[in-house]
Amino acid sequence: MRSGRAAFVALAALVALVSWTGAAQAAALVWQSDFTGSGFNNFKSTPWNNVGASAPVLVTSSVNAPAKAARFTVPGGGTRSEIEPNVVNFTEGSDYFFANSFTLPTTFPVNETSWQVITQWKNADDGSPPVELKIGHGNVILDGGYGNPSGPAGSKYWTTTLAPAATGTQTTVVLHIHFSSNTSLGTIDAWVNGAPVLTGYHPIGGTLYPTAKKTKATPAQAKAQKDALAKTPQPKDTPKEPAASPDTAVTTSKTSSQFDYWKMGMYRDNTLTSTATYDLESARLGTTYAAVAG
Repeated sequence: MRSGRAAFVALAALVALVSWTGAAQAAALVWQSDFTGSGFNNFKSTPWNNVGASAPVLVTSSVNAPAKAARFTVPGGGTRSEIEPNVVNFTEGSDYFFANSFTLPTTFPVNETSWQVITQWKNADDGSPPVELKIGHGNVILDGGYGNPSGPAGSKYWTTTLAPAATGTQTTVVLHIHFSSNTSLGTIDAWVNGAPVLTGYHPIGGTLYPTAKKTKATPAQAKAQKDALAKTPQPKDTPKEPAASPDTAVTTSKTSSQFDYWKMGMYRDNTLTSTATYDLESARLGTTYAAVAG
């Protein structure tokens, strides 16, 4: 009888632990796309994110039917078809995990040598973002920093290859980003299909940009900036968006930073002649790896 009671108590404790663990994980999941149940209702209305391309559409997932996925298509000469999750902006000290599960069809131009961005953490100001995820050269690539206002343009650019770009099968990329304009604090960890591929990476331009004040440059400043830009040409395969004109004087803050906001879909070089189409099965935001990786 005593052993039976002990077994019952142990079982009840196990059930409580499982229930608590499930609740804790659910609480750690801050946002999810839920295309099947919500369509695009968990996203902001941002029609300006469609340039030279149609807005994404809902389709039946090719890898998880009958679930729905978002399909993005940008033809040759087009620029973007993107959506923005209805989530908070990311400020100095923010710390989150992001997951994107997507499928590139066998027709996707994975070997393009110019830029094809599928997810970006965009800065509040103009120019290329601090962090972005690309497909190109046959790989899934993480890079950023070209638009850092502390210039000269391109001097804060960084890039790292995460994995080969697979087609015809789903790929899940999880990023853990600690947001900071301080390069010693801004860090990124990455997993591809559950395998860690990047740990404790500190981008040279941080994961946020510093706030900046822009004024008209004096002739001497403009000449100096043009000379610096000539010595620091645009890195290969980066979006063609300089941080500022050489005729603009930029003073960056040492005490405050911009915010980042999350965008996903397709943003690509409009000189590309190929058509890029892919499906996003799900996207998730959370405070733990376990909450978003499932």
